[in-house]
Amino acid sequence: MKIYLTVNFFILFLLTSISYAHHKIYSPRVEEGRQSAEWRGHFDLDDRSSKNLAHHHVLETEYSWSNFWQTELEFHISDLEGTPMDWEKTEFQNQVQLVDSFSFAAALYFSYNFVTKGEGIDEIEYKYLNELNNNNFKLITNIIFEKKVGKRSSGSTEFTISNYFLYQNPIFNDYYFSILGFSEFGKLSNFSTYHGQEHQYGFQIEKELKFNAVDYEFAIGYLRSLTDSSPDNTLIWNFEYEF
Repeated sequence: MKIYLTVNFFILFLLTSISYAHHKIYSPRVEEGRQSAEWRGHFDLDDRSSKNLAHHHVLETEYSWSNFWQTELEFHISDLEGTPMDWEKTEFQNQVQLVDSFSFAAALYFSYNFVTKGEGIDEIEYKYLNELNNNNFKLITNIIFEKKVGKRSSGSTEFTISNYFLYQNPIFNDYYFSILGFSEFGKLSNFSTYHGQEHQYGFQIEKELKFNAVDYEFAIGYLRSLTDSSPDNTLIWNFEYEF
């Protein structure tokens, strides 16, 4: 019943707001019974009109069925140069945790993306999620393989690595600081040259709070491009509540 209400909440929100953000690094840890709702996105600033002011929003809900299996549903909306704000794709995800200890965790992740924008070519995505942890620092790495599927697809697999490095002691009044980065190398069969790849790295400020027995999390960050293929500057955000 709770899952049904959550899905309906997201559909209603999607239809009543102007809300594509791939800037998420997934934790391998699964907590049984956890259910949450999330809005995240990014906004690009660039001196090229083809990239400037593009933005992408994601509405997500997730539920952990056990202490090792989690399911997520995402609705992606994008607004790019020369195209209207539109529902880009719907992503259905499953994650299975393989290892769970204080210092190390690992999981496998699979998603199918029903693409509705552009050529409408669907995608499948595989990830290996890895976490190293101690009392002061946490490092999460996502190794990502994405492949388009269907008769009109190119048949090649894209390769991406994302990293998230968190200092686990608050820097001020329970605010936390993290460094994060996203590197898209291109097709496995033919890696792009360095400046044809997309590399963005930056920082993020995070905070968690509890109000009326409900947990809230929010994060705001900035990414700077290292290559010409990605936007020069990107603002990212993430708001989540757990119930």
